[in-house]
Amino acid sequence: MTPPEPVTLQLCLVSHTNVGKTTLTRTLLGAEVGEVRDAAHVTQQAEAHTLLHTDAGDRLLWWDTPGLGDSARLHRRLSQAGNPLGWFLSQVWDRFRDPSFFLSQRAMLNARDHADAVLYLVNASEAPQDAGYLAPELKILGWMGKPVLVLLNQLGAPGEAGHQAAELARWQRHLQPFAWVRAVLPLDAFSRCWVQEDALFQALGPCLPAHQQAGHQRLVERWWQVQLARLARAMTAMAQALLRAAETQQGAADGLADALARRVAEGQAALTRDLLDLHGLHGEAGRPHWQSLQRSLLTLKTPTQVAHVGLLGAITSGAATGLGADLLAGGLSMGAGAVVGAVVGAVTFAGAALAANRLRGVDVPSARLSLVAWRELVEVALLTYLAVAHFGRGRGDFVDDGAPADWRGVVRAVVDAQATELAACHADMDDPLDGADVAERLATLLGNLALRALKHLYPTMDLRTAQRGLAQARSELSG
Repeated sequence: MTPPEPVTLQLCLVSHTNVGKTTLTRTLLGAEVGEVRDAAHVTQQAEAHTLLHTDAGDRLLWWDTPGLGDSARLHRRLSQAGNPLGWFLSQVWDRFRDPSFFLSQRAMLNARDHADAVLYLVNASEAPQDAGYLAPELKILGWMGKPVLVLLNQLGAPGEAGHQAAELARWQRHLQPFAWVRAVLPLDAFSRCWVQEDALFQALGPCLPAHQQAGHQRLVERWWQVQLARLARAMTAMAQALLRAAETQQGAADGLADALARRVAEGQAALTRDLLDLHGLHGEAGRPHWQSLQRSLLTLKTPTQVAHVGLLGAITSGAATGLGADLLAGGLSMGAGAVVGAVVGAVTFAGAALAANRLRGVDVPSARLSLVAWRELVEVALLTYLAVAHFGRGRGDFVDDGAPADWRGVVRAVVDAQATELAACHADMDDPLDGADVAERLATLLGNLALRALKHLYPTMDLRTAQRGLAQARSELSG
């Protein structure tokens, strides 16, 4: 069988100066490339980076270019490049008198001559009709004669779906008259999600000639493999953290809830560190997270005598409202009495007194997260994953800004839909006959929950392709 002919696709990223090209490049590459400063003309030379490659030899090159400054003058100069005076001004005069302007010209000429498509990054926080540079830069894009995909940057915090949809519609209407603009897509350098990268690659396909289509498809398939392999590893780490949190804690009765709270908090911090490592990010995993979650601390006190109503109520109810927020705040950092009260209200506590030991047939005091409390930790873990998956590398160290209300609602809905399966995993954790496969079952279930949450947030995502790819990635990971 004849091996496929490899292709090299070249995408050229251009924008007005100081809009965020290098920040987006860092986010997509997962590497500290270029220089990021709040200043004009930070990028001085066009730089090529390999964004993807396949075993067949296909490559997707991503060009980061100098920002466009005096766009109206640049358009005039580029339009004159074919006559002797224009050539002299561009190649001699500008080279020595205005190096930044010269480099902008070189970048546009190279894009015209070599790029398969041009990606034009804009600042979506300003209205398109108010951006004075937009009209001349659109003329430059038309002069290139290449298909253009417009990327909307600085759309605001993730989770503001209504606002982002309105901004997208506004830019689409404004750019509709420009035939060379083939699509307008959200791809924020600071808060994009990997799902949105797939939308970019899908929009790129129709822009390419027939002889590049097969190579483009191979690159897309490779991209899915990379993303879903990382998701599979993330869900395995999450399953291990949640299993550890659900283990029965034994010890002295007066320190049992304290020890359980600390163990769960440490597990959540370790999970955050694992997720950051998988996504090539840095940050402090132990700082307070998700303080925006609703917190209703219980101040239940365990009496010296077995209080049938109080103790058995805690045993059966497992109230855990806000538990995740407080445990993620560092265990007892919110105050020993308050957090212990919350944990006691959220765990199945046996052995507080000898009578309770006899009642439950337990010789050693023990504590275990109730199903309600554990399900809340599942929700917090999924929200942590979403936060890391949306965090743009160009922002620097990971900072947890809190879970948007949209995310909390979506995660709660998908967890509720899989309540029976989660309850079965929780019940089987301490069973020596079923416990061996619980980790695999839980990781698979968490992957399905994560994908369904992403589907809610990004309705155009191909859920079936993602599920099939994740199953394959899990098979390769476990094999």
